[in-house]
This record gives sequence, C-alpha cells and structure tokens, in this order.
Amino acid sequence: MDTNLPNKSDWAIKIIAILAVLYTLQVARDVMLPITLALIFALLLAPAVSRLQSIGLPRSIAAIIIMTLGLSAITGSVYALASPASEWLQRVPEAVEVLRDQLGNVNSDNDNVDAASRSIDSLAKEFSASPSDPQLTQVVIADAGWRSELGEIAKNFGVYGTLSIILLFFLLTSGEALMKRFIHSLPTQRDKAVVTRIAELAQTQMSRYLLTITAVNISVGAVTALGLWLADFPDPALWGAVAALLRYIPYLGVSITLILFTIVSAVSYNNPAAIIAAPLSYGLFTAFTGQFIDPFVHGLRFSLNPIVVFLWIFFWGWLWGAPGVLLAVPLLTLFQVVCQHTERLLPVAHIIGDSNE
Repeated sequence: MDTNLPNKSDWAIKIIAILAVLYTLQVARDVMLPITLALIFALLLAPAVSRLQSIGLPRSIAAIIIMTLGLSAITGSVYALASPASEWLQRVPEAVEVLRDQLGNVNSDNDNVDAASRSIDSLAKEFSASPSDPQLTQVVIADAGWRSELGEIAKNFGVYGTLSIILLFFLLTSGEALMKRFIHSLPTQRDKAVVTRIAELAQTQMSRYLLTITAVNISVGAVTALGLWLADFPDPALWGAVAALLRYIPYLGVSITLILFTIVSAVSYNNPAAIIAAPLSYGLFTAFTGQFIDPFVHGLRFSLNPIVVFLWIFFWGWLWGAPGVLLAVPLLTLFQVVCQHTERLLPVAHIIGDSNE
C-alpha cells in the first residue's frame, strides 16, 4: 500500500499542475494571445528573413521588408473589403426578417417554429438601427449592442495587434540568437541535441504547414469568388475572402461558410433554385477540395486525427474564443512536433496523428 502512495501523489501533482496551466492560460488570455500570435508568425516568416539575410541584407532590414510586405497585403485586403462588409452588417436586420418570414411560412402553427421566430425576431430588434417601439428604445439606451462590441473588438485588435507586431519584429531579429543561448545553457549534450532538433522541426513543420494551407485557402477563395461573380452573387470578392479565411478552421469553417452563403442567397434571391445554387456549388467544390486537393498538398506529409482536431478546436475556442479557434491547428502542429521528440510524450504523438517527413 505504501508503494502506491508516491505514484498517487505524483499523479495528483501532475493534474494540479495541468489545471494551474489551463487556469493561467484562460486568465492571462489578453497577454498570451499576442505572444502566441507573434511566435506562430515568427516560425512562418523566419525562413524568408533568413533567405534575405543570405544575400547580404542585415537581419533587421530583412525582417522589416518581410513584415512590411505582409502588413501591406493584409491592410490592403481589409481596406478593399471593409465597405462591402460594413454594408452587409447593416443588412443583418433584413436577413433576420427574411429568415423569420420563411420560418413562419413553413408551418405557422408549429410551436417550435413559433419559438424560433420569436428568437429571431428578438435578434432582429437587437440589430435594428432605427427602433420604433419605446420599449426597444430603452433597451438600446441601456445596452449599446453589437456595434459597441465591434468597437471593443476593433480596439483590442489594435492594441494587441500592435504588441504582436513589435514582438514579432524582435523574434525575427533576435529570436535565433536567444534560442542559441538557451540551448547553450542546457546541462547535457543530449538535451542540447533534442532541443535543437525540436526547434528546427517546429520551424520547418510550422512554416510548411501554414504556407501550404494558406496557398490552398487562397486558391479556394479565388475560385469561390470567381464562381460567385459568374453567378452574379452579391460582393463575390468579400465572400471569397470569407471562404478562404474560414477554411483555416477545419470542418467548422466550411459549415459556417455554407450557412453564410445560404443567408445571403435568401436575402438576395426569391427563386428557390437561385437560393440553393451558391451554397450547393460551394459545398460540392469544398468536398472535392477536401477529398483530393488537401490530402495531396499536405496530407501525405502531415496528418491529424479528425477527432483530436475537433476536440482541440473546441478546447481552444472555449479557452480563448474565436482567436483560439483560428490558432488551434497551428498550435496542435507545434504540440505534435514536441511530442514526437520527447520520449515520454511519444504515445501522445501517436494518438494525435502521423507525420511523414
């Protein structure tokens, strides 16, 4: 009986440590998010910075060039899509009204439909910009609603985005030297070799994964935008960009895009065939891409268990919200690399999936 006590205490300490880490990650969300984002982009952009450095540019200049190009592309895209996105946000009440009417037409006597209609109606009131009901006016005065939330999100994005950019610059210019110093401080040669191998593979695996999935997502977004344009779908460039962005969320992203396309079609068209044309075409296209293109591009080198991916996304979404959902798969990629080169974590790496280098 006594021999089992140390094992039980060890397990208790490990569980308490894990819970403490999870609690810290959730409480320190505002601090950890910009750090995590900067680390992921540093792993992605470091190879490009090293290539510019190899042709004679100082590393700081190379980092500034790469970051400027990336930020210019992102800023330009946001600026180009800001106007149609704002217009669609203003049309949310109209979309909700259309869906409410369609739900009511299906079966007005059905209690479940009535409940759904009342819920959607309340959502329409919340999004409405010009309420006529005095009671509704009181609610708007008490709570600024979704516009206030968007403003808060934009403010946080500006603050933490700036912190991420500054930290990213330092990681690209001095991160390699810092890692070398850390490895040099390790006690044994074996530890130095393991950490060096993990660092190299983490950078290689992460950059390859992000570059390949970004290339695929941009291609899918471009083809989607072209198809929507040919079908005379409203704002095809905006919805192509949305389709590309949401594909970073495995499984869930495509489903969300299908729902958005269905809502936009319901608002824009009266013909049932026209309403289902865009969602159905996109669903077939993404099914083809998921079955043939994705495995060919990166699935042969890196595969993850779908159940693990789904649970991992759910976990990080609960922990950090929408940013956690977007960062979940890159973090899982990094975690698998660490597990594969840590002897005690090899079973965990096998559960997560296989990596074919």
